[in-house]
Amino acid sequence: MKKTLFHSLTFPPDTISTGMIVSEIATGFNSKFHNVEVLASSPQYNIKSFEEFKRNNTNYKNIKVHYIESNKRKFTNSARFFQWLIFNLNSIKFIYKHRKEYENIFIFSYPPTMNLVCIFTSKILKINTIYSLWELYPEIAEKLKEQPNFVLNSFFKLIDNFCLKSVNKIVVNSDLLKNYLINNRNIVENKIEVIHHFSPYQKSSYASNLDLRKIFYAGNTGKPQNLNSFIKFFNKNFSNDWEFQLYGAGQEFNNLMKYSNKNIFINEYLSRDELEDVTKDIPFALVCLDYEITIEGFPGKTFDYLNMNKILINFSNPNSAVSELIKNNRLGFNIDLNNPKEFLLTLEQMQNTKKLNEILENINKFQELVSNKEIVNKKYINLISTTS
Repeated sequence: MKKTLFHSLTFPPDTISTGMIVSEIATGFNSKFHNVEVLASSPQYNIKSFEEFKRNNTNYKNIKVHYIESNKRKFTNSARFFQWLIFNLNSIKFIYKHRKEYENIFIFSYPPTMNLVCIFTSKILKINTIYSLWELYPEIAEKLKEQPNFVLNSFFKLIDNFCLKSVNKIVVNSDLLKNYLINNRNIVENKIEVIHHFSPYQKSSYASNLDLRKIFYAGNTGKPQNLNSFIKFFNKNFSNDWEFQLYGAGQEFNNLMKYSNKNIFINEYLSRDELEDVTKDIPFALVCLDYEITIEGFPGKTFDYLNMNKILINFSNPNSAVSELIKNNRLGFNIDLNNPKEFLLTLEQMQNTKKLNEILENINKFQELVSNKEIVNKKYINLISTTS
């Protein structure tokens, strides 16, 4: 019997959220079909020797995992791109060697060079390929002015479009992105499936004795997260009895350290268990995204926050996909930079326990009906029957 391969940059034992989500989807598949394998890069944390790690780590929850050795990831754009490219070229080499073993391949889009693997598996090897598109390139790089060269952007978009039209199915996490692909990339509607993410962790219990004047952020501190702008907004618009705690790592982390004061605490990355412990009295979690980004990226931490029973404070474009999700499902508060009167009303509502309890009920319903591991796994499994 031929197998299904899941291809992802990150995978356990690293506890990066994207890799953990892929592991849960793969585990759900394996429980039904028993013929799943994973191809991922080597762990980035807590290993001294890749060869020693590889000898002792070839299975994850009864799933065979093939790790490709990768150097410690860099934060500079050029270094990251080169690492991504090497990883995906090695992935292509592996898949070609084992091409007769796989009937289906799920490819998860971060990093952007994954589109090369999609083209190879779908067009050259003719393997049923399902592409889970988590970030849209080169549009997101254009918005962040990381790639200002028009010719290069046009070239990357041409490759990405060829990828999207080559694969059998595309998974996106918002209707806004689906519509963009239809209207701006000329992708046929029936090729695109909207499936929301979920948190791969066990749901937290409700906490008591919450401090209604505390907000925290946990995760990547890169340029797309736009944390510089939020901290400046916090200093200017929140009173001195408010507190903001940050736990993270990334390209901008060292620059953010300069904002530390008696109300703002900049801390290094914590594990999920550690984070849950130190934020147990904090009701509000920050979702932060560059104002130029609307549909090109979606903060995966959104669903982890909800799983921790945290009310979302969203600092991003009002027309972004995450803003739409929060507004439509009433999961928290959207902060609009251009509407100071509305922000004052938001501050009042953030102190209204009745309003906060309503939001917590909405969060619980959303996780039961939409952002639910079993529901999401079933949707991914159904993709096989509609594309094979």
